Amino acid sequence: MSLTEDDLPGERMRDTHRTDDHSDQMHPGDPFVEGKWWFDETGRYLPHRFVDKNVHARRRAFRYFNLVEVLASRASIKMSWDVAHVSPLAIMMAGRFLTTRLPTANVTLEYFWGAWNRETSLSPAAAIKRMADIASYRDVVPYSGTMVVRRPLHSVRSEGNLIRSTFESWDRDGAYFMLGPSGDNQLAEISKFALGFRPDRGEHRLIFDHIGEASGAVQVFGDEWARDAVGRACHRTQPDFEFDDRVCSSYAQVLETGEPYVDHIRAAIRRDGGDPVWVPYRRLVIPTRDRFGAPVVLSVCDVRQDIDIPFMVA
Repeated sequence: MSLTEDDLPGERMRDTHRTDDHSDQMHPGDPFVEGKWWFDETGRYLPHRFVDKNVHARRRAFRYFNLVEVLASRASIKMSWDVAHVSPLAIMMAGRFLTTRLPTANVTLEYFWGAWNRETSLSPAAAIKRMADIASYRDVVPYSGTMVVRRPLHSVRSEGNLIRSTFESWDRDGAYFMLGPSGDNQLAEISKFALGFRPDRGEHRLIFDHIGEASGAVQVFGDEWARDAVGRACHRTQPDFEFDDRVCSSYAQVLETGEPYVDHIRAAIRRDGGDPVWVPYRRLVIPTRDRFGAPVVLSVCDVRQDIDIPFMVA
């Protein structure tokens, strides 16, 4: 899974679907019908314009009107709902709609369960089964803190291309890394995906020294946060202090021990001005030094659903 700032769970999607609202002309059995609709608690199709595009109106649609949102093109479908509040008939009709689609259609499910979560690249049949599974958690209150599972270092080459290539570059080129695009070794090529931390002058805390434009943190918190975060303490920079405390402790550990650290994280992250989002990712933290020999801690994250922390466990 890959998030972008403009395409976060729970927010209006920057999509490739047609923007016309064709709900009045919809033929539910047509596998090629395109448009945007809502299913209400009676199972009716409502025009997408029934709900304003702002975040407050969308919250009411999901949590108080119990609706399911459908965005459909010939090749892809996206469905969004609130697990605890959705009308059973609305979710049933959404599933029935999926039975009319081409078997090759790509389905995205986006649902609120303590925070917004997104599952992608499902077939219509797999999506229907997954929607039934999710419905069984309607009355289950999720643990919404940050869950961390440390992975053995020997697993690092099986953690995906980004983490593997970062580790192998570090292992091959030695412990020197110049943050930013003008670095003189291969680790610099990974700079745009990385976060860099260094001790402050008193060496009592770690501060942000570098934030790559494609890093997982920027994907979740945005460009404005990244501009403001450089030079600030890593454990009090993001809007969610609980998340900060849990994930930042490993940076100091790596700086002290000089040993790389690999883990999987699943966190319900709170954001200023937006609903919380579930962010699952794999992370590599490595000790290194800049070109002047000063100690630096480098963190690279790969946001994806397939991590060693189960989701929706009662």
